[in-house]
Amino acid sequence: MKQPASEEQWRRLTERLYESPYDAKSYLDRADLYQDLGFPDLAAGDAYKALLLTDEAADESGEYHEVALNALMNSRDEDVPLEDHTKSLTSKCYRSLTSNLRACGCLKSALNFCARGLAVDPDDFILEKQKASIIYQHESLRNSSFDPAKLSDQGSVRRELYPWNTHEPDRFSTQSLSILNAELSKVAPKCSVIAVDLPLLTEDNALATAKVKVKQLGIFANEDIAPSETVLHETSLLTANNRLHDPLCDACSSELPFISSRQSIYSCPECDDTVFCSENCLSVASSTYHPAVCGKDVDAIGKDTDPKEAADALYLLLLGRVMALSETQDVHPLELKETKYIWGDFIHPNSKYVHSSTASDYTIAHHLPFSFTYNILSPLHILEKMDIDIYASLERYDLWILNTLYAKFRGTASARLSTSDGRPEVCAVHPMWCLANHSCAPNVRWEWGGEIKFWARAGGEVVRWGPGKDDETKGKWRGGIRKGQEVLNHYCDPDLDVKGRREWAVGALGGMCMCERCLWEAEESRVCALNQTI
Repeated sequence: MKQPASEEQWRRLTERLYESPYDAKSYLDRADLYQDLGFPDLAAGDAYKALLLTDEAADESGEYHEVALNALMNSRDEDVPLEDHTKSLTSKCYRSLTSNLRACGCLKSALNFCARGLAVDPDDFILEKQKASIIYQHESLRNSSFDPAKLSDQGSVRRELYPWNTHEPDRFSTQSLSILNAELSKVAPKCSVIAVDLPLLTEDNALATAKVKVKQLGIFANEDIAPSETVLHETSLLTANNRLHDPLCDACSSELPFISSRQSIYSCPECDDTVFCSENCLSVASSTYHPAVCGKDVDAIGKDTDPKEAADALYLLLLGRVMALSETQDVHPLELKETKYIWGDFIHPNSKYVHSSTASDYTIAHHLPFSFTYNILSPLHILEKMDIDIYASLERYDLWILNTLYAKFRGTASARLSTSDGRPEVCAVHPMWCLANHSCAPNVRWEWGGEIKFWARAGGEVVRWGPGKDDETKGKWRGGIRKGQEVLNHYCDPDLDVKGRREWAVGALGGMCMCERCLWEAEESRVCALNQTI
């Protein structure tokens, strides 16, 4: 099948970057393509790397000075002085960063790069025009006393299954289901993974009313499971915590024994400050991820952040753990067993699985949270701390790969809240656990503590809803899971009202929850509100 011209162009530009990873001009060329395709986030990422490379070329003490300078010299026309070529590329970097970060909703960063660009060239009329446009659009900036630092830097972008992503498996194939069921049998022996049709999660009322279905995976009981019986028991290395110097296992993030029981704590022989809860965790970490970060001074990144950024910091730390797993095992991040089969609630450009009624460029709903700090700057910082060349490692750590991982984490990662301030402090991705679909009337309860467990809900734990919630005669509320029934997880607090649950779902899953309970309660709320207006 012939590829679309834009995809062929992307592959051509990307191959050029693989061959010459220090070429600032090639990054800017690909940034232009990304902007045309409606990916301002990816464009900003390439523009920032181009800016770093122009800085490296100008700084004789820079780590990449020589290769960046050679690439600049090779990319200019013979009759153009190097100084003019460098100045031209630098201006393009600032313009691209300003316009694309603004398009992502990262206003503070956009205005910051605009100011930096004008400091370099005060006569740059394009940047002046961009600055005026931002100020005009945001009324608060017209007030001379307003501090631009108070602008929002949290935006959102497309949650995309990129057309050039060849790592995403056919999750419904016989081979994929066989692999998943083999893994599931180790942690949930009475269950199996089966393809199921689910309602499309959307904010579009027309699509919601049409009850559009999409194919997904789910976990089903192969035999009866009694109330309070363990359904699933899974451990994972894809964990993170944002508590600096707190007593948690580096591998599974479970609480460590008290200091008085120091003999039961295991530490890395090469870096004593990295501790584990068991010999098994130390052994597994040493063979799967720890060598990539051992002694690399990455511990402080994303730790003890502002409470408002706690969740974003945890997702960043999950990303860092994937990088360490990838480097240690020499496996592409999207091919790791911890990430490969997780669905990221993607928009696919060549299918009907979209979050809005249209599927063209900027009109597609943006449901993937994005910021310059957590999506571009901090991941590069982690890679540098790990002694990874941030330019030559493009095949593994290109921004679209990181965005794909973020999309997989959001909506599937489980978290534990701090008992002191209520903010998320520990999180993990359990690949089998997250295959269980969400319902606001779940038939399991779960507990997170370095490992995750499902128990079938007993009678007193069942969420009751609907017109028969007080009916005890039919055994509907007795608990347990019958053979053939789907195991239904809960990703949010089922005690929230339907409005609160659906607001959560839009942020985490990309659309309103469409479970039976939400549909019934939303209709009841609508009818009640209608009656009150009559």
